[in-house]
Amino acid sequence: MPGQIKIDDGAGNYTVLTNGGSLGSDKTITIPNTTGTMALTSDISAGGLECVQQFRVTANVTSNGYITSNWEVPDTSNQANLGSLVSESSGEFSFSETGFYQVSFTAGYEAFGSGNAYGYFAIYSTTDNSTYVAVARAYFGGNSSVDWGQGTLDVILDITNTTNDKVKMYFTEASGDTRLNGDTTINSTYVTFKKLGDT
Repeated sequence: MPGQIKIDDGAGNYTVLTNGGSLGSDKTITIPNTTGTMALTSDISAGGLECVQQFRVTANVTSNGYITSNWEVPDTSNQANLGSLVSESSGEFSFSETGFYQVSFTAGYEAFGSGNAYGYFAIYSTTDNSTYVAVARAYFGGNSSVDWGQGTLDVILDITNTTNDKVKMYFTEASGDTRLNGDTTINSTYVTFKKLGDT
């Protein structure tokens, strides 16, 4: 059976409009429930990402270990963040809301020297605010005077505790001479956080 809409002419008389009918410009649609409500389209959320934030490294990274310094919020031209659910302190990233987050670590890297050189960068996570473990890792290298490029790691984390669940970025010069490139005006080595939804 086709769907129906009852049309009120203002005098208590109703016309049944089915799928094959049309609604005139002088007609109104009524809801046959005196306790019901109808939202305007402007009141209906369009959905989408709740938060997108970036932090970048402003100086070259040459030391092995967690990247604990020279982080900044990108501020060149019209760069901006949506929301402020993630904060950074000494390279440790914390979350102010629980939820599912996509963490993407992009590294602009160089490997240089006369022999083979390689290193790796990684995302580390903790669930007890103490013990960090690698959750994503990528290697890079080269064997010419200078080899460079850029790579990205992605991981989706279920943040259930805003006190204990945190992440850090990591770099190791495994062999030869390698580094991650930093810059104060463009994104070369940076991390992106996207909140995808509630946990």
